[in-house]
Amino acid sequence: MDQLLDDPTLSLPQQGLLQLIRKNVNVLLRLVNQILDFRKYENGKSDLYLTQVNLQELLTEWVQAFASAAYKKHIKFSFEADPGYDYTVVIDIQKIERVCFNLLSNAFKFTPGNGKIHVRLSGCKKENEEHIRLTISDTGMGITGTEKEKIFERFYMTEHQMAGSSIGLALTKAFIDLHRGSIAVESEEGKGSVFTITLPVRQPGQEVSDPDPVAIRTLRQELFREVEQSNATLSPDDELTDLLTEDTLSRDSVLIIDDNPDIRKYVRSILEKEFTVIEAHNGQEGIKKAMTYVPDLIICDILMPVMDGIACYRILKSELQTSHISVILLTACSLDEQRIQGFETGADSYIAKPFNSKVLKAMIRNLIQNRKSLQQFFGDSRSMSKETITTIDKTFVEKFQSLIEEHLSNSELSVEELGEKMGMSRVQLYRKIKSLTNYSPNELVRIARLRKASFLLASTEMTIAEITYEVGFTSPSYFTKCYKEYFGESPTDFLKRKG
Repeated sequence: MDQLLDDPTLSLPQQGLLQLIRKNVNVLLRLVNQILDFRKYENGKSDLYLTQVNLQELLTEWVQAFASAAYKKHIKFSFEADPGYDYTVVIDIQKIERVCFNLLSNAFKFTPGNGKIHVRLSGCKKENEEHIRLTISDTGMGITGTEKEKIFERFYMTEHQMAGSSIGLALTKAFIDLHRGSIAVESEEGKGSVFTITLPVRQPGQEVSDPDPVAIRTLRQELFREVEQSNATLSPDDELTDLLTEDTLSRDSVLIIDDNPDIRKYVRSILEKEFTVIEAHNGQEGIKKAMTYVPDLIICDILMPVMDGIACYRILKSELQTSHISVILLTACSLDEQRIQGFETGADSYIAKPFNSKVLKAMIRNLIQNRKSLQQFFGDSRSMSKETITTIDKTFVEKFQSLIEEHLSNSELSVEELGEKMGMSRVQLYRKIKSLTNYSPNELVRIARLRKASFLLASTEMTIAEITYEVGFTSPSYFTKCYKEYFGESPTDFLKRKG
């Protein structure tokens, strides 16, 4: 990966994909190393390389690695050490450093924005032996009573765990056990967790060696890079402002709702040449953006913090502005039970990670094309009962038709006014109507006027000028031009045929 990324002929999209690959190669490498470390522990071959250090000084440096993550997530992050205590201990620096980074990474992962994470170092006595106590507390989602008993088991995943190998806490406990220490957790669901580590100050019977500066530096670089990557965020959705023009609104758009920035970045790279891509990092934000921009299709992850994909889907399908939008549920869980849950909810399609980019694009095109077939609603209102359309959408179409007919003679009728009467913004109305009918609101108003004009020409003795103003056109010449473009003949030709 490093050699490929050094190639100066790479384009920016190629560099972006290779950086994504390198990041995940590093994730896999760390996972393999964790598994190997845990196997060594299980087989009694994991040794301690002990060094006498000041733990307070080390922790001060370690917590600094998370300052950027705290700033990005607006988390109040603090560290304190009880005064008047000597924090000199004998430990395996690399193993304790990995323990602290594991616990802090989890705290940041499961603590929402504007939460709190606090690290505290203190001294205590346990069985007449001096110990150091380290507590890491957060105001995250917390852990249930049943889960607390199992979280240190290898490969156990909590209900709220979104991703990962589930070996980190098991390895953390293994490293603490090697130090003759203990680790415990107190937690309340919805309020947060407190992890407490107790370590003896001395390790009797073990030789104390000088730390390997190269090994320490290498591990620290890896851990710092891991923290930086795991808390990386994408740039703001600058392209969203472009959606406010009808030119860009006419392009099919896709909303990606996923808490993993790498997944969003990857899906964007697949779709952005063909579609306008919008992003949201959880279900709650996804609903807001779906309401605002009314995309043609939504790709929604199932397992997310704040609001999961199933809850997000149900809300989207119950709201007028978004009820018509096709939804693809995306998840790392490929079990049949998960698929059944997705389909029972009413999702239009379901795809499991990892997925084939060509399959995803074909699925998106198919769903959008199927939705576009509903354009015949305005051509034949009777067909609404035959098509796959929700009651909400059917009621919406009928209300919009009635509204146009009611104000047909108003030449000043605008999309803004129509949107206000429908309880929607101009953008929301445009996207909703465009998705359901493949026409813009202005086009539908003009079509309705022309059809009414055709009816009046055929059934009354009104003149062309009278009909022009009756159906809301301001100029007979413009009315004649539009009529000929739509029906293939001018109003005069029609009257001649009529006889």
